[in-house]
Amino acid sequence: MQSVITMVQRHAVWLLALLMLTSALAAEETTALRAFCLVLLNITEQNATLLNISTSPQLPNASNYTFSKQYYDAVKLLSGANESVKRMQQAGFPSLQSRDSYLLSEQWLVGQAALELSGEKGDYKFIREKADEIASIEESAFSVSDEFSALEARLSKVPPDVNITEPLQLQEQAKKEFSDGRFEESRRLINTAYDKIAQAESEATRSKALLESTRRTLQVFLEENWQKILVLLAALAIFFFLFQKQIRRFLINARIKALSAERGVLESMIKSLQKEYFESGKVNELSYHIKTKKFGDLIRNINRQLPMLKEELRKL
Repeated sequence: MQSVITMVQRHAVWLLALLMLTSALAAEETTALRAFCLVLLNITEQNATLLNISTSPQLPNASNYTFSKQYYDAVKLLSGANESVKRMQQAGFPSLQSRDSYLLSEQWLVGQAALELSGEKGDYKFIREKADEIASIEESAFSVSDEFSALEARLSKVPPDVNITEPLQLQEQAKKEFSDGRFEESRRLINTAYDKIAQAESEATRSKALLESTRRTLQVFLEENWQKILVLLAALAIFFFLFQKQIRRFLINARIKALSAERGVLESMIKSLQKEYFESGKVNELSYHIKTKKFGDLIRNINRQLPMLKEELRKL
């Protein structure tokens, strides 16, 4: 008979743990179940407080019960994890993931404490894992925050003639990832921003070196050949002064020939268009009239220019 009672009590332990996880969602419906579990486990209201059977789960208070060493170690780990979450919140860092991990660990601790009260051994490995995870998240958050400060300082030292558009874009992307709690991705973007800064500075240095090299080469060339350049410019000026009429006549004749050749091409295109419209019917009436008008306007413009050029040529 005693073994049957013990078995029922053990099942009630698991029922009690389930109660603690669901009480926040259905507090009124679990009142009767709570009383039933307490009776089966022979737990007083004071010991029920140890297990935190309420709609707001907290860590069990072990003032009237001695739990295992693993339990108290887990309580210390959770206390440290809680402080870690608080530090992140005070720093203004995203802490949702850490807080969720902490709450899960807290619920797990309550459940394992319930097992210990029933005489079974609790397993606190999950709490150690979550505490390590929270500590790692906090370390990453503060580390990446420091890297942001270092990146800001690095960007402020970049010369104004260096193009840092891409590093600034990466910095903004890193801030977005950080605010979403993706600290490692934020760190990767920060490192990429450093690479882009170095690349931009290198390109700016190469451009400066090339420009300075070109300037010096030109300066040396002018210093060594300025007398020859002056003589050449003077000779060209004299040449254009003496032969300006011949040069202008040559340019006008070239312009007349070019306009005459263009008019010949346009007239040939008009004849071809007329042939396609009247003989083969390859061109419709609308297209024919539009093209004919366009070609005619071009020919009339050429005909206006030719007499003026010829008149200018006679004056020379």
